Amino acid sequence: MRSCVRVPRLFVPKDHELWVAPACDAPADLWQPLEGEGNITARDCIIPDFLRGGAEEAQIEKMRENMYAALEKGEIERLERGFLLVTRETSYGERKGLLACVDLEEFSPEGGGAVRLSTETDPALVAWRARCRESSVLEFPHTVLCYKDKRDRLMRDLEEEELAPVYDFHTPLLSVKGEFVYDFFAEEVLHELMKYADPCFGVLDGNHSLAAAKLHWERVKEKISAGEAKNHPARFTLAEFVNLCDPAVRPVYAESGAPVKKDDLLALFKSNKKLPAKSLLLGNVREQRCCLEGREISYD
Repeated sequence: MRSCVRVPRLFVPKDHELWVAPACDAPADLWQPLEGEGNITARDCIIPDFLRGGAEEAQIEKMRENMYAALEKGEIERLERGFLLVTRETSYGERKGLLACVDLEEFSPEGGGAVRLSTETDPALVAWRARCRESSVLEFPHTVLCYKDKRDRLMRDLEEEELAPVYDFHTPLLSVKGEFVYDFFAEEVLHELMKYADPCFGVLDGNHSLAAAKLHWERVKEKISAGEAKNHPARFTLAEFVNLCDPAVRPVYAESGAPVKKDDLLALFKSNKKLPAKSLLLGNVREQRCCLEGREISYD
C-alpha cells in the first residue's frame, strides 16, 4: 500500500485555552462563547453543523474574515514541518494520537483505498462542509483514524524521545498535551506508522469531514495543472492517528452508547463495508475531537 500520510506544517494558537473548540457536529451547548471577548478564536473560524440552513453566506464570509484576522493579528503561529503527539484525558484514561496529514488522492469515499470510512455519509452534510471549506484559508476540525498496533510500539517509541512541548493545559472541556515531533524524526515515524495499517486506516470519527475534504479537493483539482496538484494544500487534510488497541480508544454506537467490538470494526474495514450514517462515536460526545491545531488549505 502506498503511503497516504504526509508531514504537515501546523498552525497553533498563542492562547491555547481560548482556541479550544468542539467538533462541528457537537451539540449547541458546547458552542457557548468563551471568555476573552475581542480575541479571534477557533469558535470564530468554524461553522458548527447546527447552524446549517441559517444565513449561510454571511456566516461563511464572517468565518473567512476571522481567519484572516487571526493570521494578521498573530493570534496563531506556524510551526516547522512535523507531527504533533497529542495526549488527551478521557473517561477511559489517556488517549494518545499522532496529528499528521492524509493525502486525499489515496482516499475514495467509495472505499478500497488506504483510508476507509466507517459509516455512510449524508450527501447534504458533506456538501455543506465542502462549501465552508472552499471559502476557508485554514482548516481546524480533523478526522480520527485508527491503526492496529497490539504492543503499542509506535507510541512507546515516541514516549522515549525528547519531544518539544507545545502546550499542556486543562479546561472544563478537556485536558490535553501536545508535543512536537520534528521533521527529521517524523519521516521515520511515518514509515513505522504505515506498518500498522491493517489493511488500511479506518475512520473512527470525522467521516463527513474527510468526505467533504475529498469533494473540495476534486473541485480544486479540476481548475489547476497536474504540476500544481502535486503539492496543493487542498490535496491534504488533517488527521489524528490513534491505536485501535489502546484501552482508552472506545468506539460506541451513537444511539445506544453501547461499545463497538474492535474486531467487528476491523472486519468492517477489511470488507470495505459501512455502518449507517452518524452511527459511530469515539467515546463520550464531550470527549470527541476538539479543534485546536490548524493548517493552510488555500494559497489565497
